[in-house]
Amino acid sequence: MTDAAQRPEADCSLREDLLSGNVAFPGHPAEVARTKPTSAAQTGQAWRPSSQPPAPPAPLVRLPPPRLRQACFDDHQQIRELESTFFPDSLPDDDRRNLFLNNPLWSRLGKHWPVGWVLEDRSGRIVGSLNNIPSLYRFRGEELVCANGHCWAVLPEYRGCAPMLMDEYFSQPRAQLFISSKVGADATPIWTSYATRVPTGDWETAACKVLQYRDVADKALASRGAPFPKLLALPLAAALRVKDACFSASLPPNPPSFCFEEAQDFDSRFDAFWEELLLQNPDKLLALRDRRALSWHFAIPKRANRIWIFTASRDRLLRAYCVLRQHTRPNGLRSVKLVDYQSIEFGQDLLPGLLRTALRRLNAGDNYLLEHHGCGLEKMQSFDRIAPYRVRKPAWSFYYHAADPALDTELRHPDRWDPSEYDGDASYK
Repeated sequence: MTDAAQRPEADCSLREDLLSGNVAFPGHPAEVARTKPTSAAQTGQAWRPSSQPPAPPAPLVRLPPPRLRQACFDDHQQIRELESTFFPDSLPDDDRRNLFLNNPLWSRLGKHWPVGWVLEDRSGRIVGSLNNIPSLYRFRGEELVCANGHCWAVLPEYRGCAPMLMDEYFSQPRAQLFISSKVGADATPIWTSYATRVPTGDWETAACKVLQYRDVADKALASRGAPFPKLLALPLAAALRVKDACFSASLPPNPPSFCFEEAQDFDSRFDAFWEELLLQNPDKLLALRDRRALSWHFAIPKRANRIWIFTASRDRLLRAYCVLRQHTRPNGLRSVKLVDYQSIEFGQDLLPGLLRTALRRLNAGDNYLLEHHGCGLEKMQSFDRIAPYRVRKPAWSFYYHAADPALDTELRHPDRWDPSEYDGDASYK
């Protein structure tokens, strides 16, 4: 049981709806499903027989099967248009292309690596797509090439052919690993048939800390159709703030001799940090985190001023860092995720000092929430303690598959992992 489950809960059903696993934050897919009643019982109206005869069923139209082929850069405009049907943050063509051309692995893999696959109808229109972004991992001194699938999208009338794309993805010969840390509910059946849940952390749950109480309360009341949401938000926000002040844990003091600050970029210190991180963790699967890899991975949100980098140094040597990324939900709720935290300071938890520095920065802005996905990870306990709310996600989001059966078996051990949303494609944009 987590710390949050042990803390006293206020007798406030709205707060429980707002920040529990039963009801998600505004903009969550579960909330969208609630906004459309599907039966008379849900609407509260009595059922009445219709005076009109039922409409005849629509005739079945058999579509010719689409053609499966590898994608190319020239397909990106059509892919973006297709993805925009389902994803509001589909990447512009230049950003999508740079995920490959600026990729640290591209000089080694570019001639043979598929950038993805598409389904196209007889007219040449792309009706389905899956991007295929490479990244590098290290495990026990060996390099492993990982394939990160991104934005699996298929038009509804061709949905029966969607597994063809995933079959190509998992069958590609040059990938040794397949990882995704943002698998949604719709993709869960296909991922569970090919891959395995990461064996550490709770990837169905996010830990959340409220930054702007009134704004969160306002959004929650409005999403429930409450009258006068802005007026009622004041007492609700005050109750939440008092409850958190009384029952939430506080951060311990910063350890002496460490300097905690915000960094503007990934500088040369991160190269030395990465080498030391590898030396300390030879038996853990780690994604490449040198200066070049980090700069490439976060290039898109960095250009949009949607990431923050916080560092802990001693004697001007980098000892720990964390990366926070802002994302905006469809209804305008701005949240910040703690995407990655790494430390090479053995026996010293530097996350509280990083969080204190980050909270000073975030509290001065207009972000509503601070969250971390993957509860229960040992090194993230400091975050879990100060984030009193838990949000249940629609599905388990972190899966992996290794092409080598021996490696796949080895990765079933929790001690082989240090998972975060830096893995996979969860934080590219």
